[in-house]
Amino acid sequence: MGVTSEDGRIVAGGRKGTYVRLAEGSQERHVSRTDLAQRPDDLGDPILTVAHLSDLHVCDHQSPARAEVLDRLKDPDTATAELIDQVGTYRAQELLTAQVGAAMVEAVNEISEGPVGGGPLDLAITTGDSTDNGQLNELDWYLTLLDGGRLTPDSGDMLHYEGVDGLPDERFWHPEGGAYDRPRGYGGFPLVPGLLKAMRRAIDSPGLEVPWLAVNGNHDALLQGTIPTNETIAEVAVGALKAIAMPEHWTDEAKVKLVAGLVAGDPEALTMLSELDPHEVTPDKRRRQTTLQEFIDYHVHDEAKPAGHGFSAGGKPYYRHDANDQVTFVVLDTVNPAGGFDGSLDEEQLEWLDAELASTDRDERLTVIASHHDVASLVNDMNGAGGGRRVLGDEIEQTVSRHESAVLWLNGHTHRTAVRPRGSWWEVTAPSLVDWPQQGRVVELLSDGDVLTIATTMLDHAGPARWSGAIDDVRHLASLSRELSANDWQGPKVPLDEHPGGGSAKDRNVMLHLLDPRA
Repeated sequence: MGVTSEDGRIVAGGRKGTYVRLAEGSQERHVSRTDLAQRPDDLGDPILTVAHLSDLHVCDHQSPARAEVLDRLKDPDTATAELIDQVGTYRAQELLTAQVGAAMVEAVNEISEGPVGGGPLDLAITTGDSTDNGQLNELDWYLTLLDGGRLTPDSGDMLHYEGVDGLPDERFWHPEGGAYDRPRGYGGFPLVPGLLKAMRRAIDSPGLEVPWLAVNGNHDALLQGTIPTNETIAEVAVGALKAIAMPEHWTDEAKVKLVAGLVAGDPEALTMLSELDPHEVTPDKRRRQTTLQEFIDYHVHDEAKPAGHGFSAGGKPYYRHDANDQVTFVVLDTVNPAGGFDGSLDEEQLEWLDAELASTDRDERLTVIASHHDVASLVNDMNGAGGGRRVLGDEIEQTVSRHESAVLWLNGHTHRTAVRPRGSWWEVTAPSLVDWPQQGRVVELLSDGDVLTIATTMLDHAGPARWSGAIDDVRHLASLSRELSANDWQGPKVPLDEHPGGGSAKDRNVMLHLLDPRA
């Protein structure tokens, strides 16, 4: 499909019962946002063009360290649905995350120039949650997708599928039939014979043709994006028992307590997890949980462009990268190591951020901040045993706003397409590649000398808009994944064009104007 301003936006294209099919809609023109400055007569010259991806969630769908059973507590026909904000431990399309990643690499490589300014694509950035569960095999798959090479998105028994979609549990989608399941029964989900074999086939990824930067996300660092690794979790990840059901004697109150406890990092919740009924799977040492330092160091290799994809071996999970002679990236690590899916900074990183922005102020450079969490999600003040003070969004925003060089903050986390003015700079949030609409962005910086324009254009992966029914290659499987994401039975009950994941017209193809601080 490519850049949506040129090829048309993917929209609902009819229904089969309750199940939405997709189609290619009309082009969506760019909207000028004049919250911070008026649009200039001439946008000026391109300074930098970037592909922004976020929340790939490359997933070992068969891992025993995943707790898909908890997601059933949010199903619309359960007594607990209204008592829990979100769970997010199972999606019908999560078995196809590697294929979506490969299709997005293909789409980025097809960008010949920025759709607004016409400048060459200079680099890409992925703003965290590149893996789903902080596992070594997921880290290897994600890096292979973006750097290039062959990967096989399979684990455990390499000859047989062992994930929840093969279990006789009616609350999970069974794409190959057999036992009744509710997604097919009341959601209209399709039968796809051969899918559980096709999704485990080897993938040859060309890798991104431009240099790319990496960012740490909560799913890259924490179990299911929430829980710090400990010895018990480490054993479960590489072991032979996968939790698939809750004890029959548990009350609804106990189930809600479990989810709330996991979000809050309560050790008692981990004890409750050990009570879940298990199913035997093939153990796999490649599923082991990685440390933060391993996540950093695995990015540092001879072929990485730029060096370490921004990271340094043995270094910090935050860094500065000068993209060219005018623009600097300041990349933050907003993951709270004490747990929880929302973010914050420690005081040392805030001081570093303040100093780097002071430096770019003096040098009259433009600064793009990048992190996993958006500003509104920087509310996690858990500090663990002996941990220092956590710095939250209001204080971080005030620090950034003191520096005239800061013009843009790129992030993800919320799985929603959003754009917000923040006083003297813009915040641009990318959607997820696992949930609807499975898009990235092309972000261009242009200046006429007085007004800086940040042009953002939505970018679809290379899967066709309408799934053909085929599963014989990466593009077709990615197309199916997008269609499944549009039919999430836990999603908002609104027409697809009003889905918050896709944002509004003022969040998608937009030109964001602000005064060029160098003027």
